[in-house]
Amino acid sequence: MNSERRDTPRIPVTLEVMFNPDNAGFRRGVTLNISLDGVLVDTGSARIARRSRVELAIKIRTAGKMRIHRFHAQTVRAGPDGVGLAFDRVSTEGYSALFDLVYAQQPHGGW
Repeated sequence: MNSERRDTPRIPVTLEVMFNPDNAGFRRGVTLNISLDGVLVDTGSARIARRSRVELAIKIRTAGKMRIHRFHAQTVRAGPDGVGLAFDRVSTEGYSALFDLVYAQQPHGGW
């Protein structure tokens, strides 16, 4: 039985991210993987409690330029390898950037 609950593929990718858990202030981190549904973030020594509301700013290449896209998410998993965040509000522009990032990494004809 597969425990994967994502509807879309996740890809391993390292992107710079700023995260703000429960309005406690922004901190730096990096993504470990990302999908259209959420992201796994290496938060370094910062710990984020499960079910925390998190504001994210992620640098994603869009139209050939690095742009900052903002997302709102909730912590669904916290472990030694990072914090799993599920996106809960994504703008059209942010979704488009995620879509291009995720599906550009898939083999042709992969979906």
